[in-house]
Amino acid sequence: MTIVDLELTNRLSFLKREVLARGFDRHPSTLQSASDLPAELKSPAVTRLAETEPIQKIIFFPQQIQRGWSYVPKQALLFTNSGVIHILASIWPDEEPRITRLVSPDLMYLKVSLILLYGFLEIFAVGQSSPVQLGVEFNAVYWDLFAPWLRGLLKASDDGSAPDTDEFAFSPTLKQELEALPLKFSNGLRIHGMLPGENLEEIVFQPGTWKGRFWFFRKQVTADTLILLTTNFLVILQEEVGVKQGWIVSYLRRESIQGILEQPHEIWSELTFNLMRSDQTADYALLLPIEAARKWKVLWERHGESWQEILDTIKQQP
Repeated sequence: MTIVDLELTNRLSFLKREVLARGFDRHPSTLQSASDLPAELKSPAVTRLAETEPIQKIIFFPQQIQRGWSYVPKQALLFTNSGVIHILASIWPDEEPRITRLVSPDLMYLKVSLILLYGFLEIFAVGQSSPVQLGVEFNAVYWDLFAPWLRGLLKASDDGSAPDTDEFAFSPTLKQELEALPLKFSNGLRIHGMLPGENLEEIVFQPGTWKGRFWFFRKQVTADTLILLTTNFLVILQEEVGVKQGWIVSYLRRESIQGILEQPHEIWSELTFNLMRSDQTADYALLLPIEAARKWKVLWERHGESWQEILDTIKQQP
């Protein structure tokens, strides 16, 4: 182990002990202004942002330990009129925090995992020269504290064609499929899947698939998954493989999706959503059972969208 690695290990061990010593004083909270941020989240750059852009909401996350023994420094989300600013404290004293600023119209996709008590927010958006990624770990119990602001961030990123209402519409042909959904996914569609004012255009639900011949040796390959196509978004609601409690919800902007590349395997397909915005690209991967992938291909192409199998690409090469 190098001296640098040893210093890092010792520093993280110290910070973890400090978190444990604080007991249960690790709950997210709402702050009134940027001046209320702790010293570790302040810097001249943060001050300039606060002075130049109106801040609607500030959510502060104290330092925490996630997934057993992983240390997460203090952080904050500042929601503005045009997007969101993420501030992450350094683990080293007197070092300025890392700042990530995302503007709503530049958003490519937003993904949130709510698995038992663990929450993780991931946002991909256009950066100055390449896409930037925002990642926030948090206690999932406090999801409702900032979920409305994230939904507002998504709503601000659409093309304005959806009316501002909590209701959503769907065609009579979808009624039977909606009624056949498991109760968990039916509720999840309304709570997480549909953004205000969006209309539901297509839906595909597929139970998870398992690999293996005998029950004791079976391994789950794909999770229960619901795919929604709405006015401005492609929304994916999933369980985590092997875990029934919780959600993984992803929102992909339809206008950012340039096409879908499919790589078939034995009983499932690996789908890669090719995203592009302002000449910057990103990929979003999804595993689906072959049957669900085939059904989604028909629906996707019915809307005039691009879909290509990787086997076709190989055949076309000289």
